[in-house]
Amino acid sequence: MSFDLLKAELQSLSGDARRKLLAFMVALEDQARAGYAAKLAEKVDNQSPDRWLTADECERKLGLSGESQ
Repeated sequence: MSFDLLKAELQSLSGDARRKLLAFMVALEDQARAGYAAKLAEKVDNQSPDRWLTADECERKLGLSGESQ
């Protein structure tokens, strides 16, 4: 199946079907990156205040503040 044909098929899917396909594709990516989900969960679960950032620090790290990192 060509990429253009695949794109056309995807455009014809319902919103619910596209969401399910997207979830499936994300799961495939997670499987491809060994340990990615576990590392991400560990970071999310770390509630130590010394790891928290202020809103200004977040903006600076994301390059949204106009200041360099």
